[in-house]
Amino acid sequence: MWQRRRDLAPARPDVIRESVLSATRARLIGFTAGVLNGLIGIGGGIVMVPGLIFHRGASPQVAVGTSLAAVVILSSVAFVLHASLTGFGFGITGLMVVIASGVVGAMFGAWLLARITTRRMLLLFSIFILIVSSRLLAQGFELGLEPPRWTGAPPAWAYPVIGVASGVLSGLFGVGGGALVLLGFAVFFGMPVHQGLAVALAVNVTNALAGCVRHSRAGRVLWREVARMAPAAIVGIVVGTAAALWLPPDWLRTVFGFFFLFMGVKMGHRALARREIE
Repeated sequence: MWQRRRDLAPARPDVIRESVLSATRARLIGFTAGVLNGLIGIGGGIVMVPGLIFHRGASPQVAVGTSLAAVVILSSVAFVLHASLTGFGFGITGLMVVIASGVVGAMFGAWLLARITTRRMLLLFSIFILIVSSRLLAQGFELGLEPPRWTGAPPAWAYPVIGVASGVLSGLFGVGGGALVLLGFAVFFGMPVHQGLAVALAVNVTNALAGCVRHSRAGRVLWREVARMAPAAIVGIVVGTAAALWLPPDWLRTVFGFFFLFMGVKMGHRALARREIE
C-alpha cells in the first residue's frame, strides 16, 4: 500500500528531477520493447514491467498496469499492419471466442494481481520470464523440443482454453497474451506463425485493454510513463522488423534467450531476498 501511495503521490522537487532523468530511461524501455516485438514477436510487457520496477521504482502492480496501457497502443499499431498484409489465421468465430475468453481471463488476472503480495508477484514473473527464456534458447540452439502436434483442425475446446490462459497471463503479468495464443496454436495445432500474427495482436489489444481498464480504475497506471514509452516503442517496431529481415532468427533467439535468463534470475533473486509483511 505504501508503494502504491508513493507512485501516486504529488510531485516534489526531488521527484521532478528524478522524473526528468527517467524520461530517457522510459523511452529506452519502450524502444527495446518495440524492437523485441519486431524482431521475434515478443510482447512489450515482458520488457516494460521489469524495466519500470528496476528503473522507475514502481511496484509490480503499478508496473503491470502501466505496461498494459502501453501494450494497447503498441499492439494496435502492429495489428493494423499485419491484418492488412496477412489476414487472419482462422475464421471470425474462432477469433471472437478467443478474444471474448481472453477478456474474461484478463479481468480475472487483474483481480488476482491486486490480492497477491509484491514478493509473490516477483517470483511468479521470474518463473514466467525463465519459461520464455528456455523456449527461446531451445529454438535458438535447435534442440527440437517440440510436443506432439494435433492432426486436423483445432478442436472447439482449444479456443476458449487458450484464450482464457492468455488473458490470465495478460492481467497478471502485464503482457498482451497474444504470444501465448500464437504459440499454442502453432505448436499444438500446426498453425503457420505468419498466419497467426494478426490474431495474436488482436488478442494483445483486447486482453491488454481489459486489464488496463481495471488497473486504471484502481490508480495503477502511470500515464506519463505510457506517453514516454509508446512513441519510442512504435519506432522500435519499425527498427526491429527491418533488422529481422537481415539477422539470422536463431541467433536472435539465442541472444535474447540469455538476456531473459539473466533478467529472470535477477528478479527471482530480488524476490527471494525481499522481506515484507504478509
